[in-house]
This record gives sequence, structure tokens and C-alpha cells, in this order.
Amino acid sequence: MNRTRLIFPALLVLATAPAVRAAEIKPPFGLVWGESASRLEKMLRNAKATIVDKRPVQGGLVAWDVEGLVQSGLKRTVFYFRGDELAEVELIYQRSDWAERDYSGFMSQVRQAIQRNYGEGQQHVRRTEPVNEVVQTINGYKWNQNNASVELFYYSAQNGPDIFRTISVHYKTF
Repeated sequence: MNRTRLIFPALLVLATAPAVRAAEIKPPFGLVWGESASRLEKMLRNAKATIVDKRPVQGGLVAWDVEGLVQSGLKRTVFYFRGDELAEVELIYQRSDWAERDYSGFMSQVRQAIQRNYGEGQQHVRRTEPVNEVVQTINGYKWNQNNASVELFYYSAQNGPDIFRTISVHYKTF
């Protein structure tokens, strides 16, 4: 009977304890959603990164293609603005010296890091199919929280000996 008295309060505490919350989805590089374009441009200049293109894209956004941010395998970063405010950030990873297993390992590491911060994601897509003479593979995951999301995609296209591979991590706010 003493054991029952001890176990029941412990179970009650566990049942009423708040659930562990995942971290809020924020853009990378210590940025915040709504960051002004002028402030980000100054930060990029200070980091010695180069804005190689500014272009309008679907949904009324303006995309800035940026190169020179130092991170292993990071080829390009795309910052998307709605009006003058940061709304999305896409990190594009690509290296000519990476084989399929390198991409797979990197994808797994990134996915685990995102899961540690935001919980279990949902597989969004996984398929390999021929499109004309090109075999395309797409593998993607998505994490949603409040008014933001993170999408992780691996994409490859192979035509005989020619192959293109990339990994994208896309942070978005709504």
C-alpha cells in the first residue's frame, strides 16, 4: 500500500508536467524574421559575402542570391524578402568532390540537427523516376511550427555519366 501512495503522485506529476516544446523556427545566421533588407545588406558586406543577383520571384517576393558565406559545402544562400522584410532563407549545398554517399551522410546529419531543434519532421516526398533520359531523385522532409517551417530536400538528376546533386534547407515564415 505504501508503494501505491508513492507511485501515484509520481505518475500524477509526470502526467501534468508540460510537454517539451520544440525550439521556435528562426532563420539561420542569427537573423530574425522581418529583418530589414538594408540591415541584412550591411551584415553581408561585413561578412565579405557578395550579392550576385536581386530578382523578383513568385508570390511577390524578391530574392537575393548570395555567395561567400563560409560554411562547409554551402554554395549559395538565397534570402527572400516580402516588402522590405526577410521572409525566407534557402541554403543550397553542393560540392563537386562529393559522391552520393557524401550527400547522403550530409543529408542525414542536417536532418538529425533539425530534428533535435524542432522535433520529428514529416517526409514530404521520396521518389526516383525517369524524365526523358534523365533519372531524377527527390527526397524531402518538412517541419512546421506556428507560422514558420523548415524544408530539407535532396535532389539529383543523372543522364548517363553526367550527374547534378544538391541539398537545400529552406526556412520560411508565413
